[in-house]
Amino acid sequence: MEAMRILLVDDVHLERMQLAMRLQRLGHIVEAVSSGHEAIERYPLFDPDLLLLDISMPNMSGMEVAHKIRSDHLEWVPIIFLSGHDEPEMIAKAIDMGGDDYLVKPVNKIVLASKLKAMQRIAAMRHQLKQATVKLEEVNELLSQQVNEDGLTQIANRRFLDKKLAEFISWHGRHELSLTIIMIDVDHFKDYNDYYGHLDGDRCLQLVSGALKTNFSRAGELAARYGGEEFVILVSNCDKTRAVKECERLKSSINGLAIPHFQSATSNIVTVSQGMVSWVPTGLETAENMYQIVDKVLYKAKEQGRNRFVVAEFT
Repeated sequence: MEAMRILLVDDVHLERMQLAMRLQRLGHIVEAVSSGHEAIERYPLFDPDLLLLDISMPNMSGMEVAHKIRSDHLEWVPIIFLSGHDEPEMIAKAIDMGGDDYLVKPVNKIVLASKLKAMQRIAAMRHQLKQATVKLEEVNELLSQQVNEDGLTQIANRRFLDKKLAEFISWHGRHELSLTIIMIDVDHFKDYNDYYGHLDGDRCLQLVSGALKTNFSRAGELAARYGGEEFVILVSNCDKTRAVKECERLKSSINGLAIPHFQSATSNIVTVSQGMVSWVPTGLETAENMYQIVDKVLYKAKEQGRNRFVVAEFT
């Protein structure tokens, strides 16, 4: 079995050193301290597999140390109390205070070795459980990412967008702050697909979404694929003046990609049209009616020649 990390706490120097040497000879890694306060300080830094804790210590008893550690640390680590007393009432009280076992001092060598073997089995199971938990968390994170991420563009999908927009509306309504929604449509994308093919069409959407993600990746911002060649940007705590600048920045960023589009009636490169609404929510708006508002102004941007943005008049 693997060596354990044992935190030994005993205020009597000679007893502490003797027991530490015995533990080390059994192949374990030992951190020996002389007080309860020192044990509490060292505990998270040393990260022990086992705590050997003397009950009778000045200033802070072993039972008080055990209670503090059990209160402050969620992860369970076995505690074996050490004491010169073998009264049943003392043993029962020690277990009630968070202990898992009890050894009477002076500790018998055979009993100590046997107890440690049992604790090693527990430590091995704890390590296996921790590894399994880490793997489970990784799987859950991957599943969450797959559920919330658009497979093609690697940005948030419509499902996640709907959820976040509802949260943004509620939060901004409570705090009376401006919220901005920008809806984006890739201009003449059907013509692009027909001329260049669907694989190049996919690459075009990936480049556009990459630019959106790069430009809107700060806290309180979200870039998402709305559907097809349409995208939506959410910008928290953003009033109309700043929102206009964000639309201009977005337009320049997409034009800066310089993706050839010789079938476009607007430009010889890929461009986008934008509809934008910026307002202080009441908290009662729904995601669906806000999509309808911003979609109408996006349509106006298309009617006016594309490669531009139009701002919704929203009160």
